[in-house]
Amino acid sequence: MATHRVILTGGGTGGHVYPALAVAEQLKKRTGVEAIIYVGVEGHLEERLAKQAGLNFAGLTVIGLPRQISPKLFSFPWQLSKAVWEALKIINDFRPTVVLGTGGYAAAPILSASVLKNIPFAIHEPDSYPGLVNKIFAPHSKLVSLGMAAAQNKFKRLAKKEKIVFNGNPISERYLRLPDHNAACIAMELDPLLPTILVTGGSQGAQAINEAVYNMLPLLISRENATVVFQVLHQVGEKNWHTMENSLAPALRNHRLYKPTKYIDDLSVAYATANLAVCRSGAMTIAELTATGTPAIFIPYPHGTQNHQMFNARTVAAAHAAKIIPQAELTGNSLYEEIERLLSQNFKMSQMRQQMFSLAKPLAAVELAEQLLNL
Repeated sequence: MATHRVILTGGGTGGHVYPALAVAEQLKKRTGVEAIIYVGVEGHLEERLAKQAGLNFAGLTVIGLPRQISPKLFSFPWQLSKAVWEALKIINDFRPTVVLGTGGYAAAPILSASVLKNIPFAIHEPDSYPGLVNKIFAPHSKLVSLGMAAAQNKFKRLAKKEKIVFNGNPISERYLRLPDHNAACIAMELDPLLPTILVTGGSQGAQAINEAVYNMLPLLISRENATVVFQVLHQVGEKNWHTMENSLAPALRNHRLYKPTKYIDDLSVAYATANLAVCRSGAMTIAELTATGTPAIFIPYPHGTQNHQMFNARTVAAAHAAKIIPQAELTGNSLYEEIERLLSQNFKMSQMRQQMFSLAKPLAAVELAEQLLNL
């Protein structure tokens, strides 16, 4: 049996890191995999998440390509050269048989070093619109794995057709086996008998979504005895926590129907409580929603590359699994009314849940791990 030594690289946002960690989860089960190391930017999100997942981590000093003229633009070539030199040293010491890059500027040095050392590598693109690093390295890659089918047209000009595979976005196995609903509600300090709305703007939180929720709370609480009563589990985001404390009176902040939290360590527990999610429409969020069959109200991030979150959201909404409220139209009233409308239609909610499940690619991590080792 062949012995494999695998480097995983990618970072900047959770959307780049989580697919790599899901693949690592599968690689750890393979007897032929001798060693795995995660390479990313020192002190960034990927270091914390990789170490939490029990992976060895090697940190590089690297900056992203500045998109505007600034002093950083002139120092960038030197910084990148230094990072590629560090990456070459890691490759020489670790001796990988294969490399997986999942996007973001953190992946550029190791992928550059892989080209120089002729190490086979795959790239995985989580989004419908490819990032700069994946576009640059696609022609040199042995495999281009796609998280969203819509990215296929963008890569056709960059890589041979036979290299491109639509796997879906790899997610952790915990999303495929959710905990018991009642136990999850108790763990999150929620009422198991009430419908739960999970609100999340991603790991950092989203201020526009947060403000809509704060404005919705007086409506929710004033209608405590209405036909449709629901509770809100709200991942506010650590950087937005103080704003929440300053924005909400204690009577709202501590109300039985509202459970704010800075960060949810294991979102699978939150999904086990949820009847409906209010969230952005990033690629990894959609992968989690489809795997858990959670209907959603999307508020796409309006400033993403090529407005790709709106594109993502429309794809899911076209399958009748989600609704969309553009951020420009988001208010406390519009959010409350959409939630109330959906929760009052049991058959509609059941249909949305089934449609979400139908979009899932639960074997994405298994398949990408297998393809990687076959390189």
